[in-house]
Amino acid sequence: MSGVRAVAVGRAPIVRHAALVTAMLAIAAAVAVAVSVELIHAVHVVHESDPAHHRNEGVHLVFDPLCIAAAVGVAVLLLAALAVASVPPGRRPGSRQRSAWADPGRGALANASVWATMGALAVGAAAEAFAPLPGGHVTACALIAGSLGAVTGTVHRRAHHQPAYRSFNMVAMLLAAGCLASMSLTSTGEWWVRNFSTLGTSGDFAAACFNLALILSGGAMAAMAGRLAGGLARPEYGARRGAVATVRVLVAVIGLSLAGVGLVPINTEELIHNVFASAAGASFFLLASLTPWLVRRMPRRLVATSWFSLATEVGVWVIYDRLGLASLTVFEVVAFALVFVWLIALVVTTHPAMLHEPAARSSRTRAMVRTSSFAVGGPTGGMVSALARSS
Repeated sequence: MSGVRAVAVGRAPIVRHAALVTAMLAIAAAVAVAVSVELIHAVHVVHESDPAHHRNEGVHLVFDPLCIAAAVGVAVLLLAALAVASVPPGRRPGSRQRSAWADPGRGALANASVWATMGALAVGAAAEAFAPLPGGHVTACALIAGSLGAVTGTVHRRAHHQPAYRSFNMVAMLLAAGCLASMSLTSTGEWWVRNFSTLGTSGDFAAACFNLALILSGGAMAAMAGRLAGGLARPEYGARRGAVATVRVLVAVIGLSLAGVGLVPINTEELIHNVFASAAGASFFLLASLTPWLVRRMPRRLVATSWFSLATEVGVWVIYDRLGLASLTVFEVVAFALVFVWLIALVVTTHPAMLHEPAARSSRTRAMVRTSSFAVGGPTGGMVSALARSS
């Protein structure tokens, strides 16, 4: 039995690394699609504005491949940034030696660059939606990309050492990248005036990107529910009986509901689709409102994030449903974003602040075991390795 358990434990990191690499490749590919579409569209707009464009139809045969090549180059750079942002601090991928380029500052910059790039491309893909704003989509692009880069870079610098954060950050990127690819390729027209789920209704590759991103990210969120909520079990937070299990179930329900939204597009079974979407919203409302009561000494930043999320969600709903100043798409995008913001805040605030602290305690424990074992003349190897695994 011990051999079976050892094999199972040994396979777990391999599966996680394979999933990480697959997610990184999918994100880079989605960004490449968005970049190529944006560049080709820009070339076509410039060409069609030329009065003599009818005499230069062959220009597309030259510039379209160049746009695709540029997009591939951006994807390669983005893949390198993902690698830097996703490795543990001070470690080179595939090596146990410390690496200067994988320090927190470089990892934070890499993470911020990925998020800022996706934010800028998303605004470009829906440029017409920002036309009524002062400055149009250019101003919106600068604000959204800059804000995303600043916030995600700061959070990454603080939490880069936490495996749960790095994994969930990749899940959020996967969802954003799938939506980005769908926004760039969709044939649904002005989808933003209807609802976000419209992206999954065209029945083509664009819809597949959107729906698959929801299914994979929602499934990953449900699978990670235990890891995300596990920090609340630390004794200093004073969680009530059943609190951690309740949080874990609510996170899992949100994830499964997001996957259900992708599995059942709104144009196939609207009622079932809306049930999944409503379940995700209701579960998050319960999660943000009940957790401060379930966990008596919850970190203040997480409490503040909970009340901010609730106030923002209610406020955007009033703006959409009562005042009619925003579309359903705006409410859905804000609601999606708040879920991921709250869950990242959960990991950042409740998991250990530094990794060297438990490592130091483990070193002291091993030293004590070696000393006591030497004193009684007993073997040290098995006991030390067991304690190392348990700590």
